[in-house]
Amino acid sequence: MGRKRKQTHSLRGWFRRMFRQPPGDFYGRASVYLSGRRMEIEQFRRIRSYEEGKLCLELGCGTLTVYGDDLKIETLSARRLTLRGQILRTDFSKE
Repeated sequence: MGRKRKQTHSLRGWFRRMFRQPPGDFYGRASVYLSGRRMEIEQFRRIRSYEEGKLCLELGCGTLTVYGDDLKIETLSARRLTLRGQILRTDFSKE
């Protein structure tokens, strides 16, 4: 049987890793939050289409499509959208 090596890290090294800077494009990446009948999408580039039962958004790295019933945009700002309704599924395609 092989023996597992126990790794030891110094407290200083642990703090350095814990508080290091995130990657350069970290804050520009899209984020999606779903809670019940509400979905919030941050950092999208533009709305490609919005019709009954379907919302299509352009993100930095592809396209996000949300399908559902009674979808309504509640709030809209330059980089944040709040969608309400019965979300049935989402599709992501990298373009």
